[in-house]
Amino acid sequence: MKKDLKIALFGCGTVGSGVHELLRTEGARMARATGFNLSVAGICVRDPEKERGVPVPHDIITTNGGPLLDDPDIDIVVELIGGEEEARGIIARALVNGKNVVTANKLVIARHLPYLRRLEELHGGRLFYGASVCGSIPILKVIDETLIVDRITHLRGVVNGSTNFILSRLAEGCSDAEALELASANGFLEADPTADISGADAAHKLSILAFHAFGRHVPPEAIDTTGIERVTALQVEQARASGKTIKLVAEAAETNGELRLSVAPRLVDLNDPLASVRDEMNIVELQCEGVGTQRFSGKGAGSIPTANAVLSDLTDILARRRYQRSHADRICIPQGTFPDCGRSPAHDRSNTSRTIGV
Repeated sequence: MKKDLKIALFGCGTVGSGVHELLRTEGARMARATGFNLSVAGICVRDPEKERGVPVPHDIITTNGGPLLDDPDIDIVVELIGGEEEARGIIARALVNGKNVVTANKLVIARHLPYLRRLEELHGGRLFYGASVCGSIPILKVIDETLIVDRITHLRGVVNGSTNFILSRLAEGCSDAEALELASANGFLEADPTADISGADAAHKLSILAFHAFGRHVPPEAIDTTGIERVTALQVEQARASGKTIKLVAEAAETNGELRLSVAPRLVDLNDPLASVRDEMNIVELQCEGVGTQRFSGKGAGSIPTANAVLSDLTDILARRRYQRSHADRICIPQGTFPDCGRSPAHDRSNTSRTIGV
């Protein structure tokens, strides 16, 4: 691998601008630690005149992403635009071109993970998406390393920092409206908070976690999911009076070959480790046959934890790591998931052209 690597950044909003700023301020330190110099050669955005909040050279901003994806001098594509179809097209086209890709897009990864992993296998690039799950917790690497010597039988956790922040405020006596307003003011909710409140965001993350922990792809739409829409401040107060609290719990368990996944508000004892995480914190608990119970916690929402997770994925690329192939090889991919590879969606320009300005 050459020592000077060029990055194309797709999206420069809250997370994207944070990634750009961290590369600017910490790039020299990363170069000393890894031996590689990273530079942002192009940034593709929808609105080039938008105020970014961080210094971004105007001459590298474009609304046309196609040339960046096809440029052989671009080594790494970082996708942070959000949404599904445009983002899937960016990731797929970059992988077909043999580029390494980092994304924080949980929606695309949860729905299209087997397909994208197959493109990775076929074309030689590497796909990293640790930033899509649990922010600052490197849980996917932990799971992969655990599976080398052990077997996971059960997984549960609080994996959505936004709803955990809201439930924490309700536990302090805030009204439903006040809790939502505070979550939005702190940058933990999108303009449309439906994905968080409905539990869909947690289901996307659980789908990705289960893919790594159990080797099966369960689309998020197939996960039994209930959000926190009907959880009230009164219910939280009543739970507290009985020595419990309410958490939005994502859970996956494999019993006798059957894998069950669910996301729902649960009554949790106050002495349960899941009850200890407050605000935007996440926690994931793994039950393993050999080492027993392991728990990992950290900030799961906000621009800085996500931006840091993106940089962590970049360092994995520089270290030539990849997610465990041996585990991916035993994934059962339904017949027809990949049509003729010569005409897969990633080879069809009509599908991959849904990138910004392409």
